[in-house]
This record gives sequence, structure tokens and C-alpha cells, in this order.
Amino acid sequence: MRWTSLGHATWLLEAGELRILFDPVLFETHHGGVFGVVPPREIDVERLRPDFVIVSHRHTDHFDLPSLEALAKRDPDTVLVTLDPLIVRAARRLGFRTVHEIASGHHVELDGVELFTTPSTAPLEWGVMAATSDGIAWNQIDTVHPSVAAVRDTLADATRAFRRDEPLALAMVRWQPMLEIAAQTGGALGFPYTYYKQNLDQIAATSARALVPTAAGARHLPPYDAMDRLVYPVPEARVLRDLARRVPSARVFPGEIGATFVVEAGETSMERGTELVSTTHAAETRNFSPLTVPALVDPDPRGLGRERVRARIDAWVSDTLAPGLARVRTARGLVLCLDVALPGGERDSFTLCDGSVVRGLDGDWDGLVEVAGSYLLDVIDGERNWGDVLLGGMVRGATRAYDVDATKGLEARPLGVIFLYHVLPYDEAFERWLALSLDRLG
Repeated sequence: MRWTSLGHATWLLEAGELRILFDPVLFETHHGGVFGVVPPREIDVERLRPDFVIVSHRHTDHFDLPSLEALAKRDPDTVLVTLDPLIVRAARRLGFRTVHEIASGHHVELDGVELFTTPSTAPLEWGVMAATSDGIAWNQIDTVHPSVAAVRDTLADATRAFRRDEPLALAMVRWQPMLEIAAQTGGALGFPYTYYKQNLDQIAATSARALVPTAAGARHLPPYDAMDRLVYPVPEARVLRDLARRVPSARVFPGEIGATFVVEAGETSMERGTELVSTTHAAETRNFSPLTVPALVDPDPRGLGRERVRARIDAWVSDTLAPGLARVRTARGLVLCLDVALPGGERDSFTLCDGSVVRGLDGDWDGLVEVAGSYLLDVIDGERNWGDVLLGGMVRGATRAYDVDATKGLEARPLGVIFLYHVLPYDEAFERWLALSLDRLG
């Protein structure tokens, strides 16, 4: 069994005669141009020749439409496997002839390899274990475990599914305690001690003989690159050192792009050099420095212009946002402020309460959202999804919505931090973006 790292969460598994490609992100950018793989690399897509493509979940650093379209065009008989019915529909639109929707906890027997899908706290996400006569490997991808006990429960389930009781030869582990939206949602920006301890403890609970960090190999691209200082608390060199100390019984390998991890007789070795991918040296930009949050400006990537953005935002706030929030039970009686960064540096601001709209920001706000105007229009029009805008730092929010009385004291009100989601829901915006993207791909 051979696992080749192609960058971020993209892995090629070779087991017997089968080639299984995980979460293909094959080109220079992803997430609507917000991210690129680090270090930059080029993949020889023609050499991949996967028999199966596995897409673990719908986040677009795993579910990348251009990559899937390229694979479907090269071989529409490649079998795509996923958990998410939305990905199933998209894959069929892209041209994959055979698409399987497989639940978490499912055991699949293929020619020379068995697969077992492992659960995550997110309902439409899983990891994958693979077993051959040489051993068992677990590609956790983005799997989030609620506890050490949950990791051990998953291992016990896999033992029953594979009908063999042996330690993992290799675990490709989720390791980076990413602060993806902490700055954007008023969260803590300091080092996440508890989060990182949980990650290390859960990795130790795999009892794997070899460990490789995976699925945190992205960097923000301009104009979003200032976010790199806020999102990635742990350099890979540090986690390698920490894993060696926390799990001294395991061999710890770097997650090097182009490296192949070979599992034979229950042990793992690392080989460097593959014709599948080449990398380019790039200076590290993900140096954790959470002391300054960059000011929000609107780079206006579509060239909409200040006056066009201003006019459309004004109309949307009056015609859609204000009446929509007035219908949201949890927003009633609250003072909600929207601060819009316009192309060219100007700002427009609005205070909304129970259907009324007043210009300017009320300092006594219950909810505050700051957004780049052209990006808000992109979400409204389906040109982008909220994930790209949020992870790029182009929308931010904070709340101090609560009630106080003599009996209960202070009780928080259940207002979403990004209160725009109450009117323009996250999932609906994603599906609108996906439909438009698929239409354009043909």
C-alpha cells in the first residue's frame, strides 16, 4: 500500500492494481481564489489515472469543481464516492457516470483493498481507513472527534469491519488547531492551548505506528494574505516535534508534498521523489502573529465600482435585509448595525431595528457586521459562497445581544454572529453558487 502526498488533503492511494484519489485540489488556487496550496506545486494530472475519486465533504478545499471537472473529462468512468448528496448531484452534472453515496461507518470491499468510512462531528463529513494485507492506514482528512473515547470507538468499529485486530500502520492526522474564523467572529486570537492539547491527545489515541500531519496545507493569497498571521497557530516543524514527544512509540514523518509513504508488513517507510508532482520554493507566510487584525477594505475583484456597489447595497438593505430581519424572531427588538466597505475606501453604514433603516452606526448596537460590499453582492448574485467571503476575512461580525431581568440576570440572545445569514442563509448561498458554477462549466 502506497500513499503519495499531492498537497493539502490530496492523496493518491495505490493498493494492488487500484488507484484511489482523495479530495483532489489539482490546480494553483481554490476556494474562489482565496487560497493556494503551500508550497506551490504542479500536478501532472494525466499521470494520476484514478480508478476511484473520494470527496470527503463539501468544503471547497476538498470539493473543488475545476479539479473534478478535469478528472471527469479525462475519464468519465472513474468512480466517485462521497457522503454528501449535494456532491453526488454535482459529480453527475460534471460527467462522472458512476457516483456512490456512502454513509459514515460503511465497509467497502474492493479488489485488494478494503475501505471503512469513519465519522466526524460534522454530519456530512468522514475520514477513510484502508486495509490491505500489508496493514491498515487511516486518512482522517478534516475529521473532528468529540473526544479521545470517540477515537477509540472508531478504531473498535474498524476492527469489527475489517475482522482483524492490529494497530494502525499509518495515520494521516488532523493536527492544526486552525483559527479560521476567530478574528471574523469576535473569537479568541491567542494560542488555543485546550484545542491543541485535544488534537495531540486524540492523535495519541490512534496508537498508530507512524504519523503524518495532513490537510492543513493552504495559504491565503493576495488580497487575503494578511489572514495567514491569524489562522495557523502551529508550524509543521513544531507539530512534528510535539508529536515525537507526545507519541514516542510512533515514527513521525513530515507531510512533504511528493513524498510516498509505503506500508509493508505493518510498518511505514518514506520515499521521496515522484513524477506526479513538482514543488516550488516559497517563503513561509503563515507565521502566527495574532496581535493585529487587518482593516477591512474592498478590493472589488470583479471591478463593479463604488457607485454600482453602493446603489445595489442600498436597495438590498431596504428591500430585503430590513424586512427579512423583522421576520426573524430572535432579532426582534435588537439594534443591528451593518458597516459596508466600498471599493475605493469609502464606507456606508446602516442601523436596522424591527424593519426600520437609519443611516449610520448606533454605538449601542446588539449585533455588528462589517462586510466588503462587492463580496456581499457576489454572494447575493451567486458569484461566491459565504465560505470564500468569511475565510478571506471579507465579512466579520460581533454580538452583545442579551436580556437582563431581576430573576435570571443576564441571558444571551440567540442571534447569529453574522446576522446576514438569517436573511441570506449560508447553505442556500452555497447551493446558489454551486448551481451557477455548474451551469458555467456546462
